[in-house]
Amino acid sequence: MSARSRTAAAAAGTIALALGVGAVAVAGAGVAGAAPGGSGKPGSDAAAVGGKSAGGKAAQAQGVVATPGGGRSAQGGNGRGPGRGAAARTAPAADPRGPWRDADHRPRRGRWRDYVLAPSSRLLAPESVIQAAPRAGAIDGDPDAALRADGRAVTLTNVGDRTGSPLLAVDFGQEVGGHLRVTVTGATGETRLRACFSESRRYRALGSRNDGQARFAPGCDTANIWVGFPGQAYTYDVDSHGLELPSSLPGEARDGILRGGFRYATLFLDGPGSVSVDAISLDYTPEPSRRDPSRLAGWFNSSDAQLNKIWHAGVYTVQTNTDRADTAKSWPYRAGETDHADGQLAGLRPDDEVIYDGAKRDRLVWQGDLAVQNPVAYVSTWNVRAAENSLTHLAGQQLEDGFVPGSSQMGQHNANERRTYGEYVTWFVFNMHEHWRYTADRAYLRRVWPALERATAWLESVRRQDDGGLIGFGRVGSCGHYGYSDCGHETYVNALYARNLDQMAAMARALGDGAAARAYAARAGVVRRAIESQLWDEQAGAYRLSRELPDVHPQDGNAIAILAGVARGDRASRALAFLRASSWGRYGALTVGPDEPNPSLPPFYAPLPSGFEAEARFGVAGDARGLEDATALQLIRRFWGHQLRQDPGSTFWEHMQPSGYPNLSQFSSLAHGWASAPTVVLTQRVLGVTPTAAGYERFDVAPYPADVDWAEGSVPTPHGAIAADWRRSGDGLTLSLRVPGGTTGRASLPTFGRTIEVRLGGRLVWDGRRARVPGVAREGDRIVVAGLERGSHTLRSRAIGAPARDEVRLVVTPRAKTVEPGDLVAVRVGFSGIASGRLAGELTTSVSDPEWEVSPRSTSFAVKSDGRPVVTEKTVWVVVPDDAGSGRRTVTVRVRTRGGATATGTVALSLTESRTLYGFEEGTDGWAPGENVARVARVASFPNGPGRPFEGGGALEAASRTVAASEWKRVFVTPERPLDLTAASELHAMVNGYGGAPGASGYEAVVTVTGAGGETRTTTADVQADAWNRVAVDLTGWAGRSAVSRIEVGFRAKGSTTGWSMSFQVDAVGVTSG
Repeated sequence: MSARSRTAAAAAGTIALALGVGAVAVAGAGVAGAAPGGSGKPGSDAAAVGGKSAGGKAAQAQGVVATPGGGRSAQGGNGRGPGRGAAARTAPAADPRGPWRDADHRPRRGRWRDYVLAPSSRLLAPESVIQAAPRAGAIDGDPDAALRADGRAVTLTNVGDRTGSPLLAVDFGQEVGGHLRVTVTGATGETRLRACFSESRRYRALGSRNDGQARFAPGCDTANIWVGFPGQAYTYDVDSHGLELPSSLPGEARDGILRGGFRYATLFLDGPGSVSVDAISLDYTPEPSRRDPSRLAGWFNSSDAQLNKIWHAGVYTVQTNTDRADTAKSWPYRAGETDHADGQLAGLRPDDEVIYDGAKRDRLVWQGDLAVQNPVAYVSTWNVRAAENSLTHLAGQQLEDGFVPGSSQMGQHNANERRTYGEYVTWFVFNMHEHWRYTADRAYLRRVWPALERATAWLESVRRQDDGGLIGFGRVGSCGHYGYSDCGHETYVNALYARNLDQMAAMARALGDGAAARAYAARAGVVRRAIESQLWDEQAGAYRLSRELPDVHPQDGNAIAILAGVARGDRASRALAFLRASSWGRYGALTVGPDEPNPSLPPFYAPLPSGFEAEARFGVAGDARGLEDATALQLIRRFWGHQLRQDPGSTFWEHMQPSGYPNLSQFSSLAHGWASAPTVVLTQRVLGVTPTAAGYERFDVAPYPADVDWAEGSVPTPHGAIAADWRRSGDGLTLSLRVPGGTTGRASLPTFGRTIEVRLGGRLVWDGRRARVPGVAREGDRIVVAGLERGSHTLRSRAIGAPARDEVRLVVTPRAKTVEPGDLVAVRVGFSGIASGRLAGELTTSVSDPEWEVSPRSTSFAVKSDGRPVVTEKTVWVVVPDDAGSGRRTVTVRVRTRGGATATGTVALSLTESRTLYGFEEGTDGWAPGENVARVARVASFPNGPGRPFEGGGALEAASRTVAASEWKRVFVTPERPLDLTAASELHAMVNGYGGAPGASGYEAVVTVTGAGGETRTTTADVQADAWNRVAVDLTGWAGRSAVSRIEVGFRAKGSTTGWSMSFQVDAVGVTSG
């Protein structure tokens, strides 16, 4: 967004250089430089969190460990395998301070256990008291007495109901889950002890937070979709847990209800009386079959502490999601029903482990989530049994026609969505293939093969409904996606299906069905050609969202087109360049560029497609020197690093708003395993270990170092661990690996754009031009050494000949492409480059209109490269004159290095003038109910998403009568005097409405303008429910705009005649000139 204050010009002369490398302190257990609770602006630093280490006296007194890295050696695992030895080495003991506490921590080889977050004990202690508030009652004694069982106690005394109860809140230092325990030494009166839980300080219900929740459940966040959902009034307590006081004292009050994910616990009293607390602790329940959750079967360590933290936080997120099959949640709760997690998943035993989507909620198994969670388990904990149980549970829900529901069918809410998620049928096929690829479990593959054939047949039946040969889920009513709904013929879904067909072909070959394999492979080619011919946008240089929305180019479709092998030639690099320029923001990569508004996909930060994009940026053809690889790491550091700088500081989030905060405020899941993609990406792209045959019978070690100096790790397989270790030195790279028996490895060494020689165990095998032994070859920009059998191998590369010249690339991204007179526009200039020594040069900026000011016009830069890619970012400011006329101006940015490399980037700014006619700040502004609307009101919030006005403090809300969902519901205004809009080019309104219309295939909004002589102009547009949609009427050249006498806005569902009573909102009705 463009700034409007000239006062910011002073800051324009100071430009920070962000290299995107190096360690960043993250919130864990008392972390210096973190933002506890996400207080303040996202990404802002705060002072160190105080408190006592859980590994100190409190832990010793109770025999507990609550600090990260509390385990011992890197062995163990779960499920089948790994076979013989799960780690490359036994790591040294964990650093007592470690990277989660020390902002200046420097990674050390062999010290990977310093980053492990899972506790080694099942009994945990909190590490600090964060709140001791008497309120209307009293707190006697030292609140820190609650941290340890030492005979001292802190007494909470309440004189009335819970609204005035004292609050005692503790911090467990990171995300945890289980059953809370409180040692009670005394109690009086009839009071009841209760506990609240929250994953974040920001969303603890205090004061007016969480829509009134503090009156009923002080200190809680919310896990109920109906009560306390953002914008929905909190009217009764569904979130706190009651802890029954022991019959004899002293004794222990144990929470009989599982709370699956939290960092902060708050004790309060309901009713007059007192309770004396000696200690608070937690029975930690995730991964119950593993005695010591900190013992990992696979691991990763590198020269970059931030990447190490991200890898381990991804593992821990999935670990917190893993629990018994009888700890699911049923949706929705009935009126008055309180929080509980005791649902039994169909087809499994109660003690079977599964991987739920989130620790707090939904606590269901989801197909799309498993696409990330299961591979994380395969490369870290080797919890194959939990992965397989999850797959088996979902496969057991397959319908007769082959459709597979997207999630556990627990409760009416999920039953209503049984056929919603067509996309997730593709993930069913993907997940089964990945299980086969990692485990080589042929017996399980045979068992699920009929279900896979039926699921693929269902997808094919949908594709054959389209004359163009592409899947579109509109006709079958299965338009749901991972965070939006779209019924069109998309790049994303069809690329997923093309990959499914390749996977089906591979699995058919494994089962000896050559004919089926050939048929699936041929069909994959047909689908890819259809995508290429219908969905590639040559002018934009990117793939379209769908045939129906050809001007929208989303992150998911473009990234998956690359990963699925759809993008050919230079289309992969062009698509990635488009995404980098159009949709990258302050905290990562958005789902779609803000300048591509559309009715289906809003811009937000989604970890699922962000993981796709991060992976797609590695190994791009023509990127020998790793500039695109470095951009991939920049995305990982920016998006996932931001989350670790917020609460809970140890796990990753479900989604994120463009503002950098969780998507659903207090209802958000902040330990959501589908956000853990970097764990797999770093293992397979930076460390470089990837299976190329089922069960790692064959595998590649192909590191993409980018700006990382060294990496080491261990990858579990059914045959034992693969150990890999590489380091860069001078102009070469040394790679050591250990190959387990029953497998064959292939090493792939980067050339870094140089002529290199390669030695294997001291023997020259590539002399810079040709192979000196069989099994060695050049493949693109890499030298491949195949046939590495059981044992240890060391390969060394060395650059020979002249050093490579400087190289630089440039991306120019304005915060807003549409500007107004007087704006101060921030233009973000991102460039990556590489030089043999220092990357130095000058960056200059100009505008096609000399009246427009630029600050600074020129700036120099000099950063250390030494043959490693450097990703930098600068901001320049463009000042739009107050009297600037409408039209387009071009901003041109040029960079030239001292080594002679140049790059140029341009962006066009369109000047318009906008004014709001109706902003609903004080009331309804004269708007009235129209067709099928019972009443209108000015509202400051509302239950449906996004819950708040588009801008300012108010919006107009229309409550409809109960009529068919497909009937229009309208509101209108008749100005006291006709509006003269002669200078306007368009009239626009922001429209938002409830989703969930039974049987609806989508939603529409309409804006009608009545002008002089009763003439009308109307725009009807497909819109997304539960999101603000801009609907505009073109007024250009229309004679009627000189005397507008009526403006009308409407909303309806499509494809459903079921009776429906709903509400919709209107805001920011205005005009644009220019």
